[in-house]
Amino acid sequence: MKEVIIDFEGCLQGGIREIGIIETIDLEITNTWDVTVMQKQDVINTLIEVFGEKPNYIVAHNAHIEKNLIREYLPYPKFEENKGKRALWGPWLDTVTVYKTLYPTIKDYSLGHLTSTFIETGELNTFAKNLCDEKKCKAHFALYDATCTLLLVKRIAKLVDLGGFIS
Repeated sequence: MKEVIIDFEGCLQGGIREIGIIETIDLEITNTWDVTVMQKQDVINTLIEVFGEKPNYIVAHNAHIEKNLIREYLPYPKFEENKGKRALWGPWLDTVTVYKTLYPTIKDYSLGHLTSTFIETGELNTFAKNLCDEKKCKAHFALYDATCTLLLVKRIAKLVDLGGFIS
């Protein structure tokens, strides 16, 4: 299966400043994007490239945020059958939903807390060094956050069938 793990830094009001995307097949990395956004067209061009072919699902931490940002910048994906109709985008796998369901007693479902709780520091550092620019190997940089999200998904995929969480 083809998955796209996505993280944006920015917001609807101020715009996207940075995009981090990891494309995987069966959660094994096939491609990455680390885009510093200078103008709106950078976002559009990146999304068109990444979503030139529909993935089986899109992964994000707090997926509703990424979903809204994608729709703002690219409301009509080229793979959508009903062109001209605003796209729903997806299906989605939201790591917040997965971890809230499986670990209901945790008090903090932030990406940083889940990563520090469930992902071994050495594993994260190895992945981050291989994927991220040295200056961006920390939280709140888009590709680093996408890396954390991927590791959380890979971890949980070993324990449960993720199919029930994809919506």
